[in-house]
Amino acid sequence: MNRRFQPRPLMYLLALPCFALLCGLGAWQLQRLAWKQTLQANQAALNATPAIETDASHPLFGLEDHYPVVLTGTLDLSKAIGFFGRSLNGQSGQDFYAPLTLSDAQIAWVKLGFAPSYDPADTPIAFGALPRGQVYAGGWRGNPAFDPGNQPERGMWAVADPAAMSLHAGLDPEVTVPMLVELTESLGERSPFTPNPTNNALRNPHLSYAVQWFSFALILAVFVLILSFPKRGDAA
Repeated sequence: MNRRFQPRPLMYLLALPCFALLCGLGAWQLQRLAWKQTLQANQAALNATPAIETDASHPLFGLEDHYPVVLTGTLDLSKAIGFFGRSLNGQSGQDFYAPLTLSDAQIAWVKLGFAPSYDPADTPIAFGALPRGQVYAGGWRGNPAFDPGNQPERGMWAVADPAAMSLHAGLDPEVTVPMLVELTESLGERSPFTPNPTNNALRNPHLSYAVQWFSFALILAVFVLILSFPKRGDAA
């Protein structure tokens, strides 16, 4: 053999924490993989669940996230609120929410969907049953470590807070239910809104991420191994 073991303590000292970090990231992605698979299985079960049809607020209480519902009431599109800019299918625009007054006079805010542009002043009040939607708890739906908050005085909304939205729209927050409903079906052919429920693109790339981190760890281990067995003429 033209190679022999040459210990390199400093290299091992530097490589070991890096190796542990890479393996830890891979294990974390495997945990997220299992978590996302559970979410997808739960969502598939909810998608097959018949929607609760109601015109009162009480059936919304206690329902799990994304439970399907069909609500009936008065949808005031003139009080729609646009949330911070986002893009959908290459278009820039906003997500819009509007208040629905139910038969018991309570108010439920409904996420209508995405629109590139929309002027609430040009839209009349709509009546009747909404298309199928799903309940969700509201709040900030993005990265929990980054909650941008709301600045209603500047027309900047990022966190779905039903009471704050009602107060801004001149409605009574005391009769506003804390849950929101996001439409999973369009209001109609002429509707400017494209439904984009929060779970409609529940990606699960975590297996590939785990493979990536473990591959980096393997590459590092092979690199250290090669340097630990240099050719006889390369030994320092």
